[in-house]
Amino acid sequence: MRVSGGPDTFEFRSPHGMKAAHSRLRTFAGIAVRHLQHFNHPGRAWHDLSGPQNTLTVVLAEIGGRCEARTNLRRPAALERQRPNHISFVPAEMRVWGYTDNMESVRELRLSFDRESLGDWFGTDLDPGKAGSPELMFHDKRAVECARLLAAECDASDPSSELYGEGLTSALLSACFQGRPQKENSGLSVSQLRLVLDFIHEHLDLSVSVFQLARLVDLSPSQFARMFKASTGVSPHRYQLNTRIGKAQELLLMKGESLSMVAVATGFADQSHFTRTFKRVTGATPHEWHQNRIP
Repeated sequence: MRVSGGPDTFEFRSPHGMKAAHSRLRTFAGIAVRHLQHFNHPGRAWHDLSGPQNTLTVVLAEIGGRCEARTNLRRPAALERQRPNHISFVPAEMRVWGYTDNMESVRELRLSFDRESLGDWFGTDLDPGKAGSPELMFHDKRAVECARLLAAECDASDPSSELYGEGLTSALLSACFQGRPQKENSGLSVSQLRLVLDFIHEHLDLSVSVFQLARLVDLSPSQFARMFKASTGVSPHRYQLNTRIGKAQELLLMKGESLSMVAVATGFADQSHFTRTFKRVTGATPHEWHQNRIP
């Protein structure tokens, strides 16, 4: 069954009893992140969860019953695993069934990626055992919370910065595949931090990825994000956002600067996106903030 959602076309493998589905796609550093909802006819329904790449699926909502991941359609999952918001990792081309019985619909976040992508993200932090073996219907609260935020980002009409989506993707994947990280209590060195901060400040009007920042200091994205937060107290996304808002405030105090120009100069998609984000961060619209600072 083929599903279209904007520019994305997604195909459910070997479907049975499925009626319709919706899909919204975002891609972060080569990892496809889809917010899927599928609807079923009465009775049993299933489809093959596998694909040409590895699949990680996080169940966000089940309406009318419970869904399961099964290696054998006739063999139910263990009772202790049949809890809401379960997560399943399915290696590429390994047949695992997504199964329901008299269930109206399932909403999930589904990530597709290859093994090399995980290595790029985590470097030596990657747990080879977790990344190489299937695991069905496990539970992790942090991963589910990240999945909910990523699903909202997939649906957003004015998505946040690349760093935000990459940060959530990294946090979700790390909850599932990262081994015990080495302790980096000291964070980045002074020279590393200055290099990264200068790059962020010099590219406020552009989309910057965590991969770009990590490469500046020769770290994996996972290691970089952890050490950056240890050094600054905030994530790369939050630092970039705070810096953009600070620059916007400077520009707003300059005569003749329009909101549309300020939005472009500080890396926002358009004026409305800038206005909504500015109010969320400062508690006031750009106009209100400016009016309060006129003597």
